[in-house]
This record gives sequence, C-alpha cells and structure tokens, in this order.
Amino acid sequence: MKQLLLSLSIFTSLFITPSCDVIDQPFKGNVQDTTSTQQQRNVLIEDWTGHRCKNCPKASKVISDLVTAYGQDRIIGLAIHGRPSSFTGVNSDYPIDFTTPEGKAIQNFFWGNSPPLPIGMLNRENWTASGTGHLTGREAWPTLSAEAVDSTLRIALEASAAVNNGNLEVSAQGLPQMGLLHDLNIAVLIKESNIVSPQLMPDDTRDSNYVHMNVLRDYVTDTWGESFGTSPMLPGDTLSGNYSIAWNTDWVQSNAAVVVYVFNPTNYRILQVIEVPIN
Repeated sequence: MKQLLLSLSIFTSLFITPSCDVIDQPFKGNVQDTTSTQQQRNVLIEDWTGHRCKNCPKASKVISDLVTAYGQDRIIGLAIHGRPSSFTGVNSDYPIDFTTPEGKAIQNFFWGNSPPLPIGMLNRENWTASGTGHLTGREAWPTLSAEAVDSTLRIALEASAAVNNGNLEVSAQGLPQMGLLHDLNIAVLIKESNIVSPQLMPDDTRDSNYVHMNVLRDYVTDTWGESFGTSPMLPGDTLSGNYSIAWNTDWVQSNAAVVVYVFNPTNYRILQVIEVPIN
C-alpha cells in the first residue's frame, strides 16, 4: 500500500539572494545543501520502448551517449514499456513482461495506444491538450538536452531512499529558487538497470544477452504525483514529503534507483528531476 506523509514548512530568511544560473559544481541529489545554488536543471528522458522493437536499442544508445556527455546526474533516462503489444508483448522468445500499468497510463495520456516506437519526451516540454509537439524522436534528443541543461532552475530537489523492513522509504525536499505562481506536484518512481533479457536488434537478430537499462518498475506515488506545494512559493520556502511502498524482492536493489521529479500539474512540465541510489 502506498502511503504519503506530506508536510510543508515555510520560513523567511533575513534577505533573499536571487538564484544563479552559472554553477560551479552540480548538486548531488542525495546530499543535503539547503542553499541549493549549486544545483543545475536536469533532464528526464521518458523513452517509450519495447523488447520487440528493433529500432529501440538506437534510442537507448542516444540516452547512454548523453549520460556520458553530461553525467548521470544531469541526464536521467526512463525506459517505459507500454504498447503496442506487437513491440512489448511476451512470448517464448521474449519472456519478461516489462510493462506496467503506470507506463501504459502515461503513454495513453500523452500519445495513445500505438505510438511509433521509439519516441520520447524531454521534461514533458511543449505539452498541449491537442497535438504531439511534446513527443520527439531520438534524433532530436541531443539538441533538446543541450537546451534543457542550460535552462533556468526554478526549484532544487534533495532526496534520499532506503529499504527498511521490506518497505522502500523516500524522503524529498524542494527548495524554490524563484517565485513560483503555480501549484506543484511531486512524483516518485523506481527504475532498474542491468537486466539481461532478449531484445530485437536493428538488423532483425535477437540478442539473448541484451542489457536493458532504466526500466520503469513502479511508482511510489500516484502515477500523476501528489501535491507538493501551493502557490505562491518563494525562495526560502522548504517543501517536504515522505513516501513509501512495499519493496518487490524480484528487483535487484543494487541495480535500482529512485527518480524524483516535480512538475506543474496544469501543463505537466517537469521543473526538476533527480535520481538517487537506494540504500
């Protein structure tokens, strides 16, 4: 059962220093730094994929290259196995079901049942109630990532995660870097990497030892997040929440990580995302 304990504490300092976009060192998600002026804006790449999609390994390679270029703290990949079943379905050659109800719900909302895989979103930018401008092919991801990592940080995040007594427990804090005149939601999810399972390759061969990375396993919060802050929010405010879910022992803890992101619930745009290890 998912549980949520959300608290909001607001304090006002004697003076407020404007946020700085020029950063010397990236802020680490599991390090406490209440000034947070060292954190930069990160990028969540939601990659709709499938183990029977022969071009999907090319998209995974683009994410891997971007992580190498910018660092694993700045580029956070998430492989979402949804639909269609012709790409994600299970049979004797592809025996592991990587799909999740949450992944299918996200896919249905942002695209529909049968998107042209591989396809993805970067920080859910440019979403509108109609149209598909928020969805991009892998060829655009390097340019869009470069733009996103240089964009203004509006809120910094801190988080920690640990498995205790069979439950995954996550603690998160948000630290506004400028005035925010809209509400915020927070979403917390689990992903797992280094899963060896067959994958259809671009040359139509089947790689039985393919290593799947960044696979969405479950959401700790609701798929669409939980309330995290109410407008207005100012620099000096502290947003905090604690979240938990029963740990699935089928997941390899050392290969898993928690992803935390905050977003505008009216347009789903992700303001910041971090990934933290599970202790």
